Amino acid sequence: MHAYSNIDTEFGFNNEALFLGLPEHVCSILKSNMSSIQYKAGDYIFKEYDQPLGIYRVSSGKVKKLTTTDFGTEHIFYICKQKEFLGYHAVISQEKYADSAVALVDSSIDFIPIKDFQRAMEASNELIQRLLKTLSHEFRVYINATKILAKYTVRERTALNLLILECKFRSGTQDQTEIIITRDNLANMVGTAKESLVRTLKEFKDDNLISTNRSSIFIKDYKKLLKVSCFNKPQVDKYQYKI
Repeated sequence: MHAYSNIDTEFGFNNEALFLGLPEHVCSILKSNMSSIQYKAGDYIFKEYDQPLGIYRVSSGKVKKLTTTDFGTEHIFYICKQKEFLGYHAVISQEKYADSAVALVDSSIDFIPIKDFQRAMEASNELIQRLLKTLSHEFRVYINATKILAKYTVRERTALNLLILECKFRSGTQDQTEIIITRDNLANMVGTAKESLVRTLKEFKDDNLISTNRSSIFIKDYKKLLKVSCFNKPQVDKYQYKI
């Protein structure tokens, strides 16, 4: 399997097919009051601790999922790309949102009201099964994201997050993927200070791994950046247990 696919599997929700092929009566429920909402970059789609109003699907654009510390700093733990769903965790658990969703770039978002989504779940066991599978996979993604912060250096985390973003921004119409993200947002993804991130990006440029143009980043040597990221590096146990 190509490294693109591995990274997308390990760090992507891959929930685009959540509604694909559902029975017509279930699709009718989901579409009955669906609306499309336009968001500018920086606009909140929903906020941490708010009551859920429904679920969302990225029709176009990108959305960052984040939590905010008591000091007002952000931790971006996931970027939703086109066709991905978000907001359904709180609806299913009947709890307030545990995170915030903010438009990373100008985005068009489809909105399905909570009552329609609940009716669709009641009407379709297949949808329930898909949601269980999706939530289980997303738990793995969250664990992988936690491992990055706990076990990887800033240099490794920066390289790996660039590779993850490459999957999010890749388009079949482009010869080279343009990753459009501010240095502040990228630093919040990597989990480091902006100054540290800028130094690391300069090192990558000096090593001819990437090129930049304002907020845009282009990966020039995917294989070498993959090596720097230590993706799939073997983990050596510090302790050995004897039976």
